[in-house]
Amino acid sequence: MLSLGPVTADTASPEPAAHLVSVLVVNWNTRDLTLACIDSLARQETDRLTLETVVVDNGSVDGSREALDRRSDINFVANTSNVGYAAAVNQAFSRAGGDLVLLLNSDVELPPRAVAELTTFLDDHPDAAGAAPLYLNPDGTPQAFHFRFPTFPMLLANVSTLFSSLPGARARERSYRMLDDDFSVPRRVDQPSASCLLLRRSALPANGVFDERYPIFFNDVRLAQEIAGSGRTLWVVPAVEVKHEGHASTRQLGPVLKRQYLASLMRLLEDTAPASRRFLLGTVVLAQGLVARAVGRADALPVADLVAAVRGDPGGLPAAPQSTGRTA
Repeated sequence: MLSLGPVTADTASPEPAAHLVSVLVVNWNTRDLTLACIDSLARQETDRLTLETVVVDNGSVDGSREALDRRSDINFVANTSNVGYAAAVNQAFSRAGGDLVLLLNSDVELPPRAVAELTTFLDDHPDAAGAAPLYLNPDGTPQAFHFRFPTFPMLLANVSTLFSSLPGARARERSYRMLDDDFSVPRRVDQPSASCLLLRRSALPANGVFDERYPIFFNDVRLAQEIAGSGRTLWVVPAVEVKHEGHASTRQLGPVLKRQYLASLMRLLEDTAPASRRFLLGTVVLAQGLVARAVGRADALPVADLVAAVRGDPGGLPAAPQSTGRTA
C-alpha cells in the first residue's frame, strides 16, 4: 500500500485583515500644507487597506475653504468660525466609519505605505490601542515629539523660570521628552504625539476622540491617560518616519496662545491632581504673570486673561491668524 505520509494541518499564515482607515484632518489657515498632506494619502491604499478622509476647516481666511471644496477625494466640513482643534476632530470623527482612525495634523506628509505599516503593527499587536511614527523636520533632521506623562515638577518647570532652573530640572525635561531613550525598535510610549496617530476605534470614546474642554492643548494627554487607564497601550514604530512642519496652526494664534496653554494646564490638574497642587501651580502662574505685567514684559497677559487662565478658562479663538510676538 502506498503511504501518503502523516496528515498535517495547514500552517500557512492567515491572510491579513482588511481595514477601513478614517483619516481625520483639521485645517486652520495651512492651505498648502493641508493640500500636500492630503496628496500624500493617495500613496497609502493597498488591496487590504482603504482610506476615507474627513477634513474639517475651522473658518480659514487663506483660501483653504475654496481649495478644499474643490477636492473630490475628501469628505469636507467647512466651519464658519474657529471652534478649536478638539471640537473639529470630534466633528470629523462623527462622520468616520473606519475600524481604525488616523489622527493626522495638516502639516504632516506621509511616505508611501506609512499607514499600511502602522496598520500591520496593530494587527500583530492586538493589545495595542494605537501606533505612531517617528517625526522628521522638513530638512530630514529628527524631531522629538513623544513624551512620558507629565509629572507635577515637570509642569511647574514648564510655567516657571524659577522651577526650570532648579537642580535636576534639565534631567527631568529630558526624561519627559524621552530625549535619551532608544527608538531604534518599537516601544511603548505613554503619550505619542497625536500629530500622526493610528488608533483602534474600539479604544476611543463613542461620543468623540477628544475632551472639548481642552480646545488646543492637553487634549492628547487626556486621551492617552484614558487609554492607559483602560489597560491599553500606545506604541511608536520607528520603521515609519513622516515629515512634520510642526506648530503650523498654533503659531498663528498670537496673544491667545499663552492663555489657551495655561488654562488647559490648570484644567488638566483639576481633572487629574489633588486640589493642593492646582492651588500651588495657579499661585505660581498668577504671581509670575503679575510680575511680568509690572516690569512691562511684552509677553505678559492682561490681568483679566491671567485670572481667567488660572481659573481654567481658555477663552475664545481668533478667526484669522495673529502676530505671535513673544507669547508662545
